[in-house]
Amino acid sequence: MMEALVSLVVMSGVLLVSQLSPGPDVFFVFRTALAQGFRAGAAVGSGISVGFLIQAALVAWLGGWLMAQPWSCCVLYVAVLWLLYLAWRIFPRHRVKVEQGALETTEQEPLPVLFGKGFLCNILNPKCTLFICGLGLGPLEQFGGTFAWYAPVLVLVFTGACLLGWVMWSALLQWSPVRGFYLRHTTEIDALFALLLAVFAILLVVQV
Repeated sequence: MMEALVSLVVMSGVLLVSQLSPGPDVFFVFRTALAQGFRAGAAVGSGISVGFLIQAALVAWLGGWLMAQPWSCCVLYVAVLWLLYLAWRIFPRHRVKVEQGALETTEQEPLPVLFGKGFLCNILNPKCTLFICGLGLGPLEQFGGTFAWYAPVLVLVFTGACLLGWVMWSALLQWSPVRGFYLRHTTEIDALFALLLAVFAILLVVQV
């Protein structure tokens, strides 16, 4: 039993570190937290975490069967269109001004809207399903048959680590040197985030 618990802790640590790797989730959370503040970044991260919960639950009980289905390609193309839409929305169309240390944006989106966008960003990301399969299927095969509680606890631990990570990164991005740098280079950084999302979408198509 101790080995099973240790595996959950180790996988949680890997998940937290992996949140800094390039991908649509991290680009979207980071840009939102920088542009609209902690609550906005946390709202996007919460939506992503709910999507992650659903994907982790599907992997825990259905495993790799999901990605072998013929309709999985349709999900991939929908994900590409969504990423391109996000890139278009983020791409700067004006130069943002700074007044008294506060970031002026043309739009402060409602938190439920940001939550929904985060959810869609994750649930339509097939790479997330593959990541969960790679990280969790081995331990599930090793411990799932022995401990009935392992699969549901794995899903909850994965989701909790995911949510903790996004909230933590959103808070760290409010650190004055980081936020100050973004304030001085908003147009360029937003353009970079938009470009990275578009490149990620194109790579999904190329790899089909």
